[in-house]
Amino acid sequence: KPFAPAAVNGIKEILTKGGHEVALLEKYAGEADLIAAVADVQALIIRSDKVTPAVLDAAKALKIVVRAGAGVDN
Repeated sequence: KPFAPAAVNGIKEILTKGGHEVALLEKYAGEADLIAAVADVQALIIRSDKVTPAVLDAAKALKIVVRAGAGVDN
């Protein structure tokens, strides 16, 4: 489920001002697309996406995963 446009714009503005590059991956077809997209990322900001062991293994530079939402199911 995508973030609201206002949230995306706010996140992009803050991160860009901090010198970070922002890449959006929304409405991807499956886990293989997510795995391909995370190869060089240092951070993930997700909503209901599943960060599986395969995704973590593929994200060699990953330092943090931020989950926007409530619950402990993922």
